[in-house]
Amino acid sequence: MKVKLSEKILTIILLLITVGALAIKPAQEVSPTPLGGAIVDTLLNALSYAILFYLILRHWRGFFFVGTKGVLQITLLGLILFSVLWSGDIASSLTFLRGLIRIYLLAIYLAMRYTIREQMRFITFVLSVSAVLSIICSSIPSFGGIHTAPELLGMWSGIFGHKNELGYMMAWSAGVCMHLALSVNRFRWLLWIIFGISVCLIILSRSTTSLVILLTMILLLPFYESLKKTNYKLQVVMVGTAIILLVTISMLIANNVDSLVGASGKDLTLSGRTDLWDFIFTKIFERPWLGYGFYGFWDSEVAASIRVQHPWASNAHNGFLELVLELGFVGFFLFAAGLIQFVMMALKRITSIAKKPEDYWCMQMLVIIIIVNFSEARLLAPSWNWFMYITMSLSLNVSEYMNKKQAIRQTELIAQTNY
Repeated sequence: MKVKLSEKILTIILLLITVGALAIKPAQEVSPTPLGGAIVDTLLNALSYAILFYLILRHWRGFFFVGTKGVLQITLLGLILFSVLWSGDIASSLTFLRGLIRIYLLAIYLAMRYTIREQMRFITFVLSVSAVLSIICSSIPSFGGIHTAPELLGMWSGIFGHKNELGYMMAWSAGVCMHLALSVNRFRWLLWIIFGISVCLIILSRSTTSLVILLTMILLLPFYESLKKTNYKLQVVMVGTAIILLVTISMLIANNVDSLVGASGKDLTLSGRTDLWDFIFTKIFERPWLGYGFYGFWDSEVAASIRVQHPWASNAHNGFLELVLELGFVGFFLFAAGLIQFVMMALKRITSIAKKPEDYWCMQMLVIIIIVNFSEARLLAPSWNWFMYITMSLSLNVSEYMNKKQAIRQTELIAQTNY
């Protein structure tokens, strides 16, 4: 599908806004707002909605087509929308709902207009811009891209306002650059440079979770190669085993990260999260099926007892617990069904059409999403992680549909020829 240059430029602008590269934020203790003040966020949001509205008008049939292919993802969005009706904090639900809808609209647009390989190139560009800006801004003393708070002293935050956010985004940057650098010849040297910059920023941010993500992605590369050489049943067993090991190791790291790096004297601000989870489980089973609504818990009266015991907690510090807290087990099982579907389609992509490491990217994305959400609540949020998950889910669904349609046409053609 040929896309005009002007439309590609609009796409890049949307992605730069989504990744946060245009709302440059100093360290959070320096200023909670981006450079230029809160009006910058308002203007960028207005610009993104205007561009999306224009693209929807131009390609409204395609939006409907792609949306209907991601049934589980759109059904989950429907549940989120309806959850406002029983939300414990309607104001917060409506505030964050706007951002989530924008994420879905942009995801539908990307899945409609660009292949997965094309999306990877766009993502590489905007994350590379973010990496370079983080280096430049953090090198300017007056900007404040390095934390000065005692518990975070000397840790880099780049343009993202917090060291963990910088680390997570650079894990995405290093991952996608590595897969493309191993797959293409053009600009390979530049991709490896950006990869190196991203790794340096992860180290400077001192984000242990991000280093775990990057190491896991590297170690999984030979595993994907072996998948292409085995039969289907063994592939399923291998993937299932790998996912169980990944989950187990990630949980162990997440639960013991303070002990692992305690010698460095770092305060990871995650101490006490096990006690927090005990409180959260109690609240979950008070409203187990539909939860407290999208972003309807933490600012509600129901969360008062948790805030007294854990005043630092503004989320569950676990994406999966946060999902159950907001949408109950109905929402969790709906998400789990979509996740299983994602894994099966990504596995099929590896075993059937994968020729280069870039074809492993779909599965590698899950590595980032799963590991991050054991210590942070980044599911069902208007964030880069959820945006990437929804975009790739819809893209895989569309690709699966088109492959089936093509197979049916070939079968009909063969039948007509034989007849």
